[in-house]
Amino acid sequence: MATTHIKRSTSASRLVNYAEKRAIKKDGLNLDIQYAKSEFKQVRAVYGNPGKTQAYASRIAFSPLEFNPQDPHDQTTVLAVAKEVYAKAYPNQQVALYEHADTDSLHVHAVIGAINLETGQKMHGNWHQYRDHLVHITDQVCQEHGLMVTRPDPNRHEKRSMAEIKLRAKQQPTWKDQIRQAVDHTMQNPLIRDFQAFQDDLKQQAVKVWERGKNLTYQLLGTNYKSRGTKLGLDYEKETIFNELASRQNQTRTNQQPERTVNPTIDPAQSDHSRTPELPGHSDSTASHSQNVPRSTTSSDRTDRPTSQPTVSDDLKQLRQQQRQLAGPIKTDLTKRLRSIPKADQPDQSGKSDRAQTNSNRTSQKQPAPQPTQRPSEPDHSRDDGPSR
Repeated sequence: MATTHIKRSTSASRLVNYAEKRAIKKDGLNLDIQYAKSEFKQVRAVYGNPGKTQAYASRIAFSPLEFNPQDPHDQTTVLAVAKEVYAKAYPNQQVALYEHADTDSLHVHAVIGAINLETGQKMHGNWHQYRDHLVHITDQVCQEHGLMVTRPDPNRHEKRSMAEIKLRAKQQPTWKDQIRQAVDHTMQNPLIRDFQAFQDDLKQQAVKVWERGKNLTYQLLGTNYKSRGTKLGLDYEKETIFNELASRQNQTRTNQQPERTVNPTIDPAQSDHSRTPELPGHSDSTASHSQNVPRSTTSSDRTDRPTSQPTVSDDLKQLRQQQRQLAGPIKTDLTKRLRSIPKADQPDQSGKSDRAQTNSNRTSQKQPAPQPTQRPSEPDHSRDDGPSR
């Protein structure tokens, strides 16, 4: 089982001086291990990219259950495995390897040049990315050599630097712990469902947070202490925070939707006895109700019916017999009614003629007697009124 570590450094020579003093074996990639410091410096001068970061310090440690630190054969094997790991992880970098056996486990220190020999550019990213990349390559090589692979702790949701670990051992709080506690307190509030509410709540706890690319950056208000979520731990990264807020929003929408009840559908083929009640005491109602009830006419139903139960043909015969019994009295009653119609009309006609004659007599009595017609008087010619004019 192998564990790995990596961090940046502003001085490649200082890393070489530390690792070279205690080395029991040493080797190099893309450089002469005897002149490691001068070759690191020469590459920086050629590419004209000095900068602050000159190299990265890395370490791979192997379990004492697999390799004995005092065994020369194990020492050679460990150095060969470490060289294969760094050759796959950084094929275009200068790497100086120094093996130590001053602890309970064999471990190899590596000084990795920051400049890529093909592009002339420096390594970009953070040390968490470099470590994850190195861990992945280390696990592959260990599996190829039949060695145990390091299993990460699934309950580890925080990342701490060596300085934090030392301060925590002294029971001294750190500013990163203050940020973690503030974020934990904010996320415990179920009313925090969006990033704006997340920012406002943290601001009340003297912590400022903002988005920066794929990460979140936290800063203690009134200080210059700030850190990205990737350095604080998995629970404080942007993806974790945003996924939790989105889950709370979806849960809120689900709770706000009204419950819907599905009414059972009514089968139209089933008869509703409350709508078609049976009329007692009338044979026709019983017969008509029996016609509305759907009957199966399959041969299997007929054969399965018991012999004591009447068949369809028997029902039809009984229905026809009832119709004949009802048709006889109805026909006799209709004939009697038709014969009594002329006799009933004669008294009405005589009554009508008598009433007409009485009305005419009353009309004649009311009319006045006719008066004689008067003719206009003729002039009297026997009267002499004088000569005419």
